[in-house]
Amino acid sequence: MLGILFVGITFLASHFGVLPNEEQTVVAQVAAQIYGAGSVAFYLFTAFTALLLFLAANTAFAAFPRLGAVLAEDGFFPRQFAYRGDRLAFTTGIVLLGVVAALLVVLFGADTHALIPLYAVGVFIDFTISQSGMVRHWLSTRERGWQYRLAINASGAILTGIVAIVVTTVKAPTSLIIILLIPVIAGAMLFIRREYDTVSRELTLRPEQIIGPPHRRERVVIPVPGLSRAVVQAVNFGRSLSDDVRAVHVSADPIEAATLRGAWERQLPGVPLVIVESPYRSLVLPFLAYLDVMMPAEPDLITLIVLPEYVPRHWWDKILYNQTTNRLRRALIGRPDTVVATVPYRREEGLAGERSPPVDR
Repeated sequence: MLGILFVGITFLASHFGVLPNEEQTVVAQVAAQIYGAGSVAFYLFTAFTALLLFLAANTAFAAFPRLGAVLAEDGFFPRQFAYRGDRLAFTTGIVLLGVVAALLVVLFGADTHALIPLYAVGVFIDFTISQSGMVRHWLSTRERGWQYRLAINASGAILTGIVAIVVTTVKAPTSLIIILLIPVIAGAMLFIRREYDTVSRELTLRPEQIIGPPHRRERVVIPVPGLSRAVVQAVNFGRSLSDDVRAVHVSADPIEAATLRGAWERQLPGVPLVIVESPYRSLVLPFLAYLDVMMPAEPDLITLIVLPEYVPRHWWDKILYNQTTNRLRRALIGRPDTVVATVPYRREEGLAGERSPPVDR
């Protein structure tokens, strides 16, 4: 059908002597010759042509996310491309395509004369590769009537290959971008696949492996900025996991540290509080130094770091909270024999085991 339309428009343009110009497209000039410029039919034809172009542009946003999902399932794209968003669409692929399209428009100044060669080279290279793949398919399967299909696909591969070479040669400066990007993208896809395969081999359990209970004890360490409901909830969580629970407070003020210790021993009896001095008001490095000193003493222990985290009510106040927790989390991830857990606290939540003092009546 596309071939018939192309041949028909070419014949009509040649018959009416239509030549390209900057004011009107060839298709619009042909329609003006047939229906008459300014007629209702001419404007309807132009409107339907614009609608088809709009649908053609939307095709990429419908097809590429699905292609990305297939490649992600095969391990050549990041896994998040295979998952649908809240609206049951492949959101990651749509967002990526939109960002790339916007960058191309900005980089080329929305000049269609510069963008069309990119499209033409990419399309005809894709056509050549797909037709060549079908040629290989028919040669390997040799199903009934394969000679006829082989001839069609071989002809298509040759013709589209010739067009791709011509467009690449004529539009050399712009087309080189596609020529250079193809091996880069292919190499990135192969790298992603090898990375997934490597990690899969590292994480896969052998069928003969029998997993028994762990023989190592756990120690819970809770970095605390002070005494608060969020800290108490993290301490209670640590108590539910291990009998060896300790809190660590990094302090630059001895008076403030002494005040905290007094309140801690009164309100949280049974949980030791370790004060780590930090005269330069650094937080992360003194805490890591404490872990380095503590862990070699008992190498058979697994250290569980429990981070208390306050959950803000609004999106705009997230920047005001948990920045220190995020810094600690980034510093702790990757440490040997260390597990990091976050305990969120919300305002509407109460504290398990909280006891209020008796009220005199």
